[in-house]
Amino acid sequence: MELDKLQRQWDGFPEVSMEERPVLSSDLEKMVVRNPLSDAFYLRRKLVSRLIVFAMLWLADGWLLRQQWRGERNDIYLYAAFFLLLSYSLFFHLRLLLFADYPTLLGLPLVPFLGKLEIIMDKYIASFKLLSAIIAFTLLVSFEQWMARANPALFVAFLQRDWSKWLLVAFLILSFDILLMHTVLPRYRKLLETVRKYRQGIIAAKARNEIWTIK
Repeated sequence: MELDKLQRQWDGFPEVSMEERPVLSSDLEKMVVRNPLSDAFYLRRKLVSRLIVFAMLWLADGWLLRQQWRGERNDIYLYAAFFLLLSYSLFFHLRLLLFADYPTLLGLPLVPFLGKLEIIMDKYIASFKLLSAIIAFTLLVSFEQWMARANPALFVAFLQRDWSKWLLVAFLILSFDILLMHTVLPRYRKLLETVRKYRQGIIAAKARNEIWTIK
C-alpha cells in the first residue's frame, strides 16, 4: 500500500530534472523500491520495534533498581548502569526515528533525500554498539535473577565477586559486538556505501553537465 501511494504521488509531479524531483525518479525507483535501498528506506519498523523492546526492559530494570534501592543495595550499580544505558538508547533511537520523518523525506529532491538517507543509515549502524551492550546487560541481569531463585548460596558468592561481574559484562559486550560486526553489519555497510556512491555519482554527473553547459 505504501509503495502504491508513493507511486501515485510520484506520477502527480510534472516532468522536471532528476535532481529536482521528490524521491522516485525512474532510476531511483528501481533502487529504492525493488533493490537493497528498500531496506534503508524502511528502517522505521525496526526502530519502532527496538523502542518497544527497550521501553519494556527500561520498565523492568526500573522496577529491579527500585527493589535494590529499598533493599540491601548489594548490586545497585549494575542495575543503575543498565538503567542509564537503556535511557540513552531510548533517547538515541527516538531522536533517529524523528529525524527520519518519512513523510518529509518523501518530499525532498533526490540529492538531499540520499544525503539524509545516508545519515540515517550511518546512525543506525552506530546503534548496534548500544544493542551489543544492552544484550550483554540483559543476559547478566537475567542470569542473576535466575540464580537468586535457583541457587541463593551461589548468588551470594557471585555478588561478592564484583570485579568478575564487570569483566563478564565487558566480555559479553565485546563478543556480541564482534558477532554483529561479522553477521549483520556487513549488509548495512554495503547498503550505506551504495547510497553514498549513488549520491556522489549524481553530484559528479551534475557538475560535469554544468561544466559542459558553461563551455
